[in-house]
Amino acid sequence: MNPQVLRGRLPRTWGPFFGRHGNFTSIQRLAIPALLDGESALLQAGTASGKTEAALAPLIERHLAPDREEGRLKLLILLPTRALISDLHHRLEAPLDQLRVSCAVKTRDVNSFHPRRPADVLLTTPESLDSLLASEPKALIHVQAVVIDELHTFIASVRGDQLRVLLARLRHLRTYAAGRGDAGDDAIQFAALSATLAQPEISAARYFPNGRVISTGEQRPIHFDRLPLEDGEPSALFEYLKTFQQRGWKKALVFCNTRAEVEVYAAHTRAGQTPFGGAVYAHYSNLAPERRREIEEQFSLAEAAICFASSTLELGIDIGSLDVVLLIGAPGSAEAFTQRIGRASRRRQSAEAACFYRTPLERALFEALTTLRDGFTPPTPFRPAVAIQQIFSLLKASPSAGLRLNPLSAVFDGLLTTVELESILGELQAAAYLTVGRPGEWRAGPRLNRLIDLQSSERVPLSLYSNLQINADTLKIRDQYSQRVVAEVDRLMFDDNNLLLEGRRLNVEWVDGDALWVSAARDQVKPLRSIYRSARPVLSYELAHALPQQLGLPAGSAPQLETDGGWLWFHWLGDVYGRALLELLRYTLPAEPSDQPGIALLLLDELRQLPRWTVSDVSRYLSDRYRVYEPLLGLGAYHTLLPVTLRRGAVIDQFDVTRFLDAVSRLKVERAPESLTESLVSLVHDQP
Repeated sequence: MNPQVLRGRLPRTWGPFFGRHGNFTSIQRLAIPALLDGESALLQAGTASGKTEAALAPLIERHLAPDREEGRLKLLILLPTRALISDLHHRLEAPLDQLRVSCAVKTRDVNSFHPRRPADVLLTTPESLDSLLASEPKALIHVQAVVIDELHTFIASVRGDQLRVLLARLRHLRTYAAGRGDAGDDAIQFAALSATLAQPEISAARYFPNGRVISTGEQRPIHFDRLPLEDGEPSALFEYLKTFQQRGWKKALVFCNTRAEVEVYAAHTRAGQTPFGGAVYAHYSNLAPERRREIEEQFSLAEAAICFASSTLELGIDIGSLDVVLLIGAPGSAEAFTQRIGRASRRRQSAEAACFYRTPLERALFEALTTLRDGFTPPTPFRPAVAIQQIFSLLKASPSAGLRLNPLSAVFDGLLTTVELESILGELQAAAYLTVGRPGEWRAGPRLNRLIDLQSSERVPLSLYSNLQINADTLKIRDQYSQRVVAEVDRLMFDDNNLLLEGRRLNVEWVDGDALWVSAARDQVKPLRSIYRSARPVLSYELAHALPQQLGLPAGSAPQLETDGGWLWFHWLGDVYGRALLELLRYTLPAEPSDQPGIALLLLDELRQLPRWTVSDVSRYLSDRYRVYEPLLGLGAYHTLLPVTLRRGAVIDQFDVTRFLDAVSRLKVERAPESLTESLVSLVHDQP
């Protein structure tokens, strides 16, 4: 659409949202007309492309007229993290003030939403929406538009399954309110914002009906430096940082794969000769939320600074303009890599990224990742454990404190069968989470009532409104002088009194039952150890499968070579499928894991031919070994409360037996070319 014509269709929102830019981006030109016409849509475009404005401006034009009735929530914006909510709320303050549109926030940490007199716009997470549906459903009966930001973070996750049910509950609520005359209609317009998805049409259809995919097809070019880094020796990193001045760079974000690495590299950088002086920050999930926000603000405002982070800064929190993103070690999936490099130079036409590898495997992974960064994992089957959490939430919401099967089946239509729901209800009744009320009705049992009573406790084992695993066995870290909680950590056995936190050494002054009381150490020169254990990221099938081409091997090549310890066989299936392959092979021949079981196994004899397994064979194996795979497949905090048949079925569904067998059937077992022997061995033994 002609920009002038499009501007004319935004009489109120053009100035506040686009006036300072003076023009529209590609995604805005494509999406705004469709949303103004009332369509629901998934907007796909790259980082910093203006997707948020492309959705909000037309939705405000349509649903928040100047003569609207006050005190009615019309626009609901769902985001994956509280940090993103805080960031977006800050960004929207000025344009919404100009438009006289009120905006509130509801999260576990901040709640400015007043259900009796709601704001026009609400920013919240799926978990807080769940809480609102349970406690104040009337506040949602006038919602006419829903925006789902960062949709790709929900796809193929238990939170995404919860969100699907919550949106179904919202639609049912609107229909019920319209039928009673409490709402003018039951229509809801949807807009989802995302980076590239593997199957966008299927993804959109899971969250809202009749949605179209609007994509620019554009992707910012990214310049990659791949650089060796000796493990535990940051001199190569420091040499790279010294080039910033000649490049005209001042700010860098550095991603590490573990909290331990964040701490150690931040400590080395504080003690080393770098261009940043004291402006060295560390950011990860176990820091207290208030402290993380302080770090984000300080880093954003700093003219020259460096921040070491775990996955907490993968998403689009505003931390100012970055010149470059550095990755120390390869992440285990293309999704994580795409999120991380997407933070680089967000306001520029091209981006800069530096990938530091410490082993040949990390180097190969980085080379593979640069070819895989386009897509995100396709949607996965619905996880039935979400039904348990939603049953508890629905009971909390019920005016009669009871729940019947037919309304429950309507909420889970297309997700779970009535027979499966009856099985879940029966299991919960047997476990005393539910009890039978009137005929055909279930009510909260003694164990659920205890769980409800524990919700405000720090030792709550399960959240009524979340499917994420809670680690209740933690220690607080408190500053002994201010008494402020600065972090929480898993309980560990400490063998000395020196720790690292935010790259600084701390002394443990004393330990009580709930906290470590700490003070700053005088000697900050030699960092000792992190307070966190380190573990490498899980290697995905998609990433492992892309490795052979980096060695020049043809598609499907599964080379083997003889070593002193036996025959090393490369399957390239990733950690989850690699484990299953190992255990299935052990039924017929001796096999052991290599040092990198996600890409190779160690066999006693040369492999002549792979056994032929059927879907029944692998399903039976998974059914027997389901407990091993439950922690690996992200099945949700309530998964262990399911009936055993559904627990086993969920493991089999998420594992995707058909894809596994297809991947195995494509493997061509052959002897490794002699020219590649050294390269293959180095991948497994991780020798620099």
